Amino acid sequence: MIGDSQAQGLAGGLRWLYRTNRNMRVLDHSKISTGLISVSFYNWPDEVHKLAASEHADVAVVMFGANDRPPVRVHGVVDQAQLANFTKIYSARVRDIMTTLKNAHIPVIWVGHPMVRDDEFSADMTILNTIFQDQATQNGAQFVPLWTAFSDDGHFSAYGEGVDGSKVRLRADDGVHLTPSGYQKAAKILEPLIACYQPDAAQKARSTASLVPAPPATAGNQPASPGPS
Repeated sequence: MIGDSQAQGLAGGLRWLYRTNRNMRVLDHSKISTGLISVSFYNWPDEVHKLAASEHADVAVVMFGANDRPPVRVHGVVDQAQLANFTKIYSARVRDIMTTLKNAHIPVIWVGHPMVRDDEFSADMTILNTIFQDQATQNGAQFVPLWTAFSDDGHFSAYGEGVDGSKVRLRADDGVHLTPSGYQKAAKILEPLIACYQPDAAQKARSTASLVPAPPATAGNQPASPGPS
């Protein structure tokens, strides 16, 4: 688990999800009060390079955004020139993390930021989510949006359906973070994606592939005739 305080909460949700699964271990490398805008306090691209070299993980789950509000507004209005410059710099840092993990043969699940209570803050998170999704598409990562799962018909709601189907509080008092129940719900959303990277699932996929018969030879895929020995 890589990211900020939201990632830390999600790590707790994943630990709850796999609490009885002896084959799963959640490595929480999140750090509160960090992000990808400022690298002077904590340089995430550099840290991920170190993690990729030291951790032999089956999958990396990444979540950022709470501390990365884009500095692109002038008197409350998005300035397109500043937005373009921010997008270029921020995208490069997202891409660096994705490609570093990919080059270390660690698949990436990048989790989008959910809607927040403040409308302008939500608009800022939309900017970030667009970058996350675009970079995931371009760099072979999976982007998982949480926007719809944590909103009520397009509006912010502190309450919603929990993992057991009952109505529970999903959002913390700050209107940004999730409650433990919210992080458990987010973990359940990720569960089928993470399952694809479990060693037993990968082994089954390889076994199934080995049982699939080869397609019959056609005019377009006839084996080459052996040449003279």
